[in-house]
Amino acid sequence: MKKYNVPLLARFILGAVFIYASLDKIADPIAFSDNIDNYHISPISINNLAALILPWVELIIGLSLITGVFLDGASILTIGLLVFFIFIITQAYMRGISLNCGCFKTGADPGLGDLKQEMLWRIFEDILFLGLAIIVYFRQAFRGAK
Repeated sequence: MKKYNVPLLARFILGAVFIYASLDKIADPIAFSDNIDNYHISPISINNLAALILPWVELIIGLSLITGVFLDGASILTIGLLVFFIFIITQAYMRGISLNCGCFKTGADPGLGDLKQEMLWRIFEDILFLGLAIIVYFRQAFRGAK
C-alpha cells in the first residue's frame, strides 16, 4: 500500500466507526442519556442535552471524514472527542464504576461479558482510533512537503 493511501484508509475507517456509533444513539436518545448518567459526572439536564447533540456530531464527523468535506475540522473534532472518550471511560474505570460505555449501543452491549474488561477494551480501542485520527490530521506528511 502506498503511504499516501494510509490517511485515506484511516479516514474511511474512522468515518464508518463514527457513523455506526451515532445510529443507535440517534434512534434512542433517552437510553443514551441513561448511559451518560451512569458515569456520574454531570447533572441529568446536561446528560439529556449531550444525548441529543453528541450523536448528530458523531454522524456529521463521520460523513465529513468519508467525503473529505471540512476534513481539517473533522479531524480536530475527532481527536478531541476521542481524547474525551478515553478520559471519561478511564475515570469511570479508576473510580470502580462498571458500566456499558454507550459507545456503540445504548442497550445491553454483548461485548466481552465482563464490564471491567469491556471498559479496558474500549479504552484500548479509542487509543487506536486516536492514532488513526492523528494520521488523518497530519495527512500532508504522507504526501510529502509541497
